Amino acid sequence: MPSKPKRTKVVRDPSSELDSAGSPERVMWELDRFTDDDNVKWLRVYWHDYTSSAKCRLFPIEYVNNTLANGQHLTISISTTSLGMLPMDVLIPGITPSGAYILHPDWSSVKLGPVKGHISGYGEFRNPDGTEVALCPRTLLRHTVETAATHKLRYIIGFEIQFVIMERNPDITSGEKYLPLRNDGHAWSSARALADWGRPGAFITLVDEIIDTLQFAGIFIQQFNAESAPGQYELILPPVPPLEACDTLLHARQIIESISARHGYRITLHPKPFAEAHGTASHVHMSLSSAGGNDPAVYESFYAGILKHLRAICAFTNSHPASYARMADGFCAGGRWVTWSTKNGETPLRKCEDGHWELKLMDGLANPYIAMSAILAAGTNGIINKTAMTWSDCTVDPAVLSDRQRKKLGISEMLPANLKQALEALKADKELIDLLHPEMVQRYIDVKSAEIALLELMGSFERRQWILERY
Repeated sequence: MPSKPKRTKVVRDPSSELDSAGSPERVMWELDRFTDDDNVKWLRVYWHDYTSSAKCRLFPIEYVNNTLANGQHLTISISTTSLGMLPMDVLIPGITPSGAYILHPDWSSVKLGPVKGHISGYGEFRNPDGTEVALCPRTLLRHTVETAATHKLRYIIGFEIQFVIMERNPDITSGEKYLPLRNDGHAWSSARALADWGRPGAFITLVDEIIDTLQFAGIFIQQFNAESAPGQYELILPPVPPLEACDTLLHARQIIESISARHGYRITLHPKPFAEAHGTASHVHMSLSSAGGNDPAVYESFYAGILKHLRAICAFTNSHPASYARMADGFCAGGRWVTWSTKNGETPLRKCEDGHWELKLMDGLANPYIAMSAILAAGTNGIINKTAMTWSDCTVDPAVLSDRQRKKLGISEMLPANLKQALEALKADKELIDLLHPEMVQRYIDVKSAEIALLELMGSFERRQWILERY
């Protein structure tokens, strides 16, 4: 377990704001918050692609410091194919291996971890001439937040991290590379699932190390519990502004994955790793932090805007063919109908309190920057246009209602049954496409269509193993 590092006080200059690039002097000022006691040896710079694969480059910290000390920016040349390839490095049709983007670290995103001696941050792509790249997922979310700010709207986002811990199969001749975690009586919120906490080698004992490492990175979780599926657990992350929330989500996952792997375990975000058990999601909690955020006249239009575009948004939040196995009635996964409720797990959008609502229609295979861009753009547009909330509070499972009962509640549409249907709904939603960026949406559709074609060549067993290895 890592020892707690000592901190030295860093005095900030409030007269100068730090942007994503920053002057080399300002970047050195920013990195000064990591003390000698942190023993930093490596800088990781991450980006997240259209298949929701975490990518990164590593730099020795001496190289970073020397570059900055010489008055130069740390810039990273990355092939333009990085936003047009599948998880095993196959290019989608129409993409050629020519040209490069420049990846610029956002130094304000840098945190300790995911392992001792490493710090990590997230970057945005630029063209060689310094102009922004329309296809960059993180840039898209930043623009979405900035657009909302021009209307004096601000949002707070908090993610739930659900994950399944698996053991590596010692039988290398078996087709099953990973096995369910061996523990007794695993169930939702079960105390028995925590019973061997403290036993050397038990996964649950590693939770202390995970929490300590998250805290050293400045991530203070709100809750931890067992979930329903074998080896399934959940962490509740703190509510923060959208861009920070997505960075925090991805960094927390890296920490969980790294610690688990070092001790011989495999973490998976597969939306439905076990056919008969509950699926694995990445629920998102949203609140309007700007003035009037708890006024129904404001927040109802925000969530009505989301519901209006929910079928298309589904292509971003349930972004993988495997995502749709999780979307089943009776599993508290948000159900299959476009509607909302007050604290009902069988609707995709759930009101918690006033302007604080939860979207259950998202899993760990979604690119959070793109998914949150679609969600917030739709909600912001709803407020601007004063979209009416035509759906009534659905307090029961909409799947058990008759057509007449659903109609009375304003429920008329089902969510897409698969990713192909979701992409078709996205293509038809011209308003959402314009709210995002047509070029980005088209590239996303192209990547996802190629991903579908690849996975359709596999049998169900091979496909499951393929996803477990990569997510």
